[in-house]
Amino acid sequence: MDRLEQDIGAMRARIENLHLDMVELRDDVKSLTLQVSMGRGALKVIGITGTIVAALTTFAAWASQNFKHYNM
Repeated sequence: MDRLEQDIGAMRARIENLHLDMVELRDDVKSLTLQVSMGRGALKVIGITGTIVAALTTFAAWASQNFKHYNM
């Protein structure tokens, strides 16, 4: 009977450790999800900024070519 109680105690300790590991893993996943979300947001901002810069540069080049004849 003592052996059975020891085995049950050992299994209970393993289950508690497994539960703690799962809680820690869940927290790590939440943290990574947040970081990925922030990274996606940063990429969107960089993409929009790059598009605006490219559009302004293209417009400036177009304007300088088209209005060169008027000495503007």
